[in-house]
Amino acid sequence: MHLRAIILSSFGALTDDAYRPENPANEVRVAAAGPAASGILAIVLGACSWIVPGSTFAGEAFRTLALINTSLAILTLLPAYPLDGGRILRAFLWYVSGDLILATRAVGLYGRAIGFGIVLAGLLMLALNGTWSVAAVWLLFAYWSISQAAREGFTRTLIREGGRQVTADEAGLTASRRIAADRTIDAALDEILQSTTSGPLLVQRDGDVIGLVSLAEIQRIPRATWDVVTVGEIASSLDDIPRVGQDTSLVDILDLVDASTGHVALLVVGGRIVGAVTRQLIYERIREHLRAPRDDHMRRNSR
Repeated sequence: MHLRAIILSSFGALTDDAYRPENPANEVRVAAAGPAASGILAIVLGACSWIVPGSTFAGEAFRTLALINTSLAILTLLPAYPLDGGRILRAFLWYVSGDLILATRAVGLYGRAIGFGIVLAGLLMLALNGTWSVAAVWLLFAYWSISQAAREGFTRTLIREGGRQVTADEAGLTASRRIAADRTIDAALDEILQSTTSGPLLVQRDGDVIGLVSLAEIQRIPRATWDVVTVGEIASSLDDIPRVGQDTSLVDILDLVDASTGHVALLVVGGRIVGAVTRQLIYERIREHLRAPRDDHMRRNSR
């Protein structure tokens, strides 16, 4: 089991960016760690509150901390994704279905139902006013935090799991457009503008790729010189840009792009550079892949 980082939310939720479970068993182990730690702390602090006289400051502190940790353990075990309880439920559904995306979607819907119940409870407490007002505001804040985290967590899971199923070649990333290094900016402007939605252009000289060019490079050049400055003169260097093969999955390329200084990766086939990809382009290709089954289903139903 590999953890890149641990990022905890206000309610103990571990984000998918921090941890991608390899299998349902690992998901359960990681998800159960938080509530277990809170439960153990609650027991230890509760025992201390029995030993230390309750009338003292220390006794009151132990009792209060024990109650806080008990509450945290109960809250994080709610089956609302991405809380720990929701992750445990997701692991079970993943084990049964064999599909992490389907399990995440199902537990997310279930979590929304729980969130709706939290909202109703919060509104009822607000209607009662008095001492319940603070608890009501807290419940509404809890729902907002959980719903936001659930939406973001599902999107990340969808992107990353979808990206694992597609290689660079299958996504059509090995066919980046090229532009001659000796062309002026004015002459090549239309092609460069089109590249904003399909990744940077490969700049070539004598058949060899010597650099990359995008709209960002153009914007740094004075407009008055566009008719004399060539694309080759403004092309960014290929040094230190990570390189991947055509069989590399999109999610692996995405990790390299995020870690690179220029946030771009080069695709290499047979020792030659055939494409350049950015985070935006990878996201577009993953969305197209995920949308394809749904579009096919809609076309079949329309017949």
